Order: sequence, then C-alpha cells, then structure tokens
Amino acid sequence: MVEKILASLLLFGIPLFVSAQKDYKGKIVDAKTGNPVPYVNIGIVDRGIGTVSDEDGIFHLELTQEILNTEEEVLFSSLGYEPLKIPIPNLEYRYNDYPLINLQPSVVELQEVVVSNIDSEFVDQNVGYRNLGENIFGYWKENGALGGELATRIHVKKGLRKLNSLGFEIWSSTSDSVLLRINIYDIEGPFGAPKTNLNTSKKSIIYMVKKGQRFGRVDLNPYSIFVRNDFVASLELLEVYGGEELGLVLAASSYETDSFRKYASQDKWEKLPNSAMAFFLESSFMVPTKTAERINKRQEKKKKKLAMISGFVINRGRMLSDVVIINMRTKEQSKSNENGRYSIHAKEKDVLSFTLNGFETRYYRVSKKSTLNANLQLPPQ
Repeated sequence: MVEKILASLLLFGIPLFVSAQKDYKGKIVDAKTGNPVPYVNIGIVDRGIGTVSDEDGIFHLELTQEILNTEEEVLFSSLGYEPLKIPIPNLEYRYNDYPLINLQPSVVELQEVVVSNIDSEFVDQNVGYRNLGENIFGYWKENGALGGELATRIHVKKGLRKLNSLGFEIWSSTSDSVLLRINIYDIEGPFGAPKTNLNTSKKSIIYMVKKGQRFGRVDLNPYSIFVRNDFVASLELLEVYGGEELGLVLAASSYETDSFRKYASQDKWEKLPNSAMAFFLESSFMVPTKTAERINKRQEKKKKKLAMISGFVINRGRMLSDVVIINMRTKEQSKSNENGRYSIHAKEKDVLSFTLNGFETRYYRVSKKSTLNANLQLPPQ
C-alpha cells in the first residue's frame, strides 16, 4: 500500500493545455535597491499555473486563453518581501524586453525571546524518517513545473527545538545539476497541510544536487529555525541545469505519516496520507538540566560501545576540509576538519560515502582496520 502511494507521491508533471498560450515574462527587482530578486514564487493561486524566477530575477509564465479571459491575479511572493498581486487584465507584455516587477522589502520582525525560570539546556536529538532498504521512492517526472514541492510531516515531542540540519538520500541523480530550496512549515493549513514558512531569516535555503550524488545534507544553523511542535519539511524544485530532462529520484520511508505535494508555485497542497519521504534532521531539544545530564550520560555509554573509524580525506596530497562523510547503514553524518581529518561510528562492512562540492563522490567499505583514508578526485573535464 505504501509503495503504491509513494509511487505517485512525487510524480510531478506539467499539465497539458490544448489552447493557445501567451508568454508573460518579466524581471523581479528589489523596490529599494533595484537588485534582482532570485527564486521568487510566481503563479495563480490554487490553479497549478506557476513558476520561479531565475537567479537574475527573470521569469516566464505561460498563460492559457482561458486564464487570460478571467479576473484572477498573479501572485508574487518571496521570503523577505511583501506579497504582490497583479490582476491578469493589468499584466504588461513586451515582445523583446522584460518589464520590471518591484517587490517591497518586508518589515523586519524580531524573533520571539524564550524566557524560562527552569534550569534547562539543549540536547542533541535526531528526528524524521529513514529508508531502511525498502524499495520506495519519490521523484519529479520530466521537467515538472518550477516551484513544485514535496513535503512530509515530521512528528516530534512538544517543546522548544532548534533544527540544525536536514538530510535526504538520493537514489538517482542523472541531471547535470538540480537546484532545490528547503522549506520548513508549520502545520496550520487545512487538514494539517503546510501554511506558514518558519524560516524567518528572510534568506532562502538553497541546495544544489550534482550528477551522481547519493546524499544531501543541508546546514540549517545559519537560519535559526525553531519549532515547538510537529512541522513539515519540504523540497522545492527551482532549476534544472544542463539542458537535460530532470532526473532526480529520492528515497522514501515506510513510516506512515502525512505527506503533501504541490505541482507548481502558488498551487494548492494535495494531501497524501500514510506516506513519507526519507527526510531526517539533526536537532537540539530543550529539556530540564537534570534530564539533559541523564540523556548525555546515556548517549556517551552508547558511543563507547560503537567502533570508531577515523582517517584523512585527500586530493593529490592536499588535505580536504568540509567533506561530508555518511555511514550508508546508520545514516550518521560527520565532516572533515581543517586538517582533512574525520571520525565516524562504523563497523566492518559498513559503506561510507565522501562528498564535497566540486569533487566526485566516493564510496569505501570499512575493513577490520580502525583507519580509512579517502582519496577524492575532480570530475573528468
């Protein structure tokens, strides 16, 4: 049952229109600075007609004759800016130029200050779901409309929690590269659907998936995202590079929770019950100090029982820092330091992946030795 649901979970396609289409295009800029605003969501609300501006703020939105004859509005929205609505009859068309669309920066909002009279501290806690070898996955079909999202509800214990990273397993990545945006939402929409983006930093969380990449890990610390209850994690399609059809397949999980999909920017969310993408997050959860002490002691005991593998990551004699190392069995992640050294829990026959932007991802099987050095290579020209 789960496999059948997930087979359609991320099957994003472009609706086929038989009527003539008109190309509405433009360039989105900051109303105060005049600088381009990249990756703005553009579309007609709940109609499945939408797109995303590129890194230069330029966009193209195909409108059917049916839509052109209505009084509906095109909505422009982006983190850090006030939403803008333009009625379809008021749209400006130019044959060989891009009309400027001005977005007004939103007023800076102060983050909530947490005050507690109880001694408390944060402890590390992983949440989310993993693929444990099940043959279930989700994907975008062909070049699905930009702004299409796949999302999964993450169940957590109530209380203050800071999200530190988001990881996802990539089963296949055949496109030259695919640009994604990570969104974290509350669950205040209809039927628990995503509603408000909890990223209050006003900076989009952008991540590039390279050809052949097997894991994605996104550092969320710069965005200071806090939650107090269940939330929704989402991946949004922004751009496909290389002139090829989109080829990106992500692992899903057999855990039964609610997932959601959106076919294009500004489209409505569709609920997909009893399904989950394999999104897993590192977080810090606030607990009373005495509880934190017990948890930390328990975690230290567990770590002492696990074997530790360490080594260096090298390219032609040069030590590589910031290489992401992942245990393919446990999904534990680590990172090499400024000297290229890393350490991670693993046992014999585990497979470790080594990933660094600009280099080919390498995989090594753990032997009986406690050391393992990895040699990364630049991709062939």
